[in-house]
Amino acid sequence: MSLDTRPRPSAPPRRRRSGRRSRARQRRRRRTLLRLTLGGTGLVAGVVGLIVIATIVVSDTGDPSEGGTIAARPVTDRQPTLVIATIDEAAPRADASMILVLARDVETDAATAVLVPATTVGDIPGHGILQVGRAHAFGGASLLDATLDNLLGVDLDHVAAVSQQGWASFFTRVGGLTIDVPERLTERAADGSGRVRFQPGEQFLDGPRLAEYITFTQEGEAELTRLPRLQQVLVAAFEKLAAEPDLVEAVFADGAPMFDTAMPADEFRSLLVGVAEAATADDLVVRTLPVTPIGSSEDDSYRVDADRVARLVAERFVGSVPTVGASEGRSLQVLNGNGLPGIGAVVAERLIPAGFRVVLTGNADTFDHDTTRIIVFDDDPGQLSVAREIQTLLGVGQIEISRTPQSVVDITIVVGADFTADEG
Repeated sequence: MSLDTRPRPSAPPRRRRSGRRSRARQRRRRRTLLRLTLGGTGLVAGVVGLIVIATIVVSDTGDPSEGGTIAARPVTDRQPTLVIATIDEAAPRADASMILVLARDVETDAATAVLVPATTVGDIPGHGILQVGRAHAFGGASLLDATLDNLLGVDLDHVAAVSQQGWASFFTRVGGLTIDVPERLTERAADGSGRVRFQPGEQFLDGPRLAEYITFTQEGEAELTRLPRLQQVLVAAFEKLAAEPDLVEAVFADGAPMFDTAMPADEFRSLLVGVAEAATADDLVVRTLPVTPIGSSEDDSYRVDADRVARLVAERFVGSVPTVGASEGRSLQVLNGNGLPGIGAVVAERLIPAGFRVVLTGNADTFDHDTTRIIVFDDDPGQLSVAREIQTLLGVGQIEISRTPQSVVDITIVVGADFTADEG
């Protein structure tokens, strides 16, 4: 097992949905859940409001299937994946925290766990550049899934939401764990006094105490310094599950309802068992997503280290990278030009699995665009082919060539009234 030891900067259970979702059904479910507000805000400096001038129309809407190619999809799921996000039980549609991505390569039995700081800045489709944990508050599990897909350049399968009480239930079923607490953890009271919550040293913690241990935040403690506690506890839990198979049956006796997910229980169980077995075989790699602080203190947000993330994906998530052609890695700006809440997220959801990267979202100059505009910035045949692929995936769109040079994105999409969230 390979652990990340690099220095780091100083609800009541809900009913589980069953059945594996097809891509079309998944899109319908996500669109039902995407209740986003207008007017995405973020840290974009003067780019979201891009106004394209002097364009040449090179294709009417017509039949978008002509000349377009839909990206091929893998026939089998070589690498099942699951995002586990901690939520506030009292406010289940609040921000997500402690985001964990689990993956297992069924061909090699290698497993990967990536801890994603929820304060990492990325584009939340339909809302702009914000901390990715906020995606859960805006659109639930579906939008968090799309945001992480876009951030990492992979196609993740499912999201599971779990509260602190849910973690307590899970660890109780595991039977508690013996953990070596590395340092004293203290809660600061209003009068300035300190109350010790955890003493350092090896000790047995039951389910509720383990849930408290991984979710506890000391005053002034940055997210990157908290995540190793989650890593420590999860690795111990995986190893115990592999050593005592009966515990797996205890966890899934009733379908593990502490995890609110659309992932079928048998698939969830198979993934968890696979990760546990990989841990005991020293074939589980645990990493914190490569990020760097934004600003001068650890308490600020983080930005991804793009080169290191690309290497991580190439090494550990190759089975989750969409099978695409010329669209791979093309950067897009998506502007809401019809005024429908959340429409930018729906567009992004259709394009991200095909290999596109949505780097900017926001509102267009007006909301009275009747026709969706797919704007490219040169007449290169390859670029026009990619524009036609977008046209095919969206089912609508007028391709235009802009005379205004653009270095921020490859293609801008202004979503018009001809595009809706209805299944096409």
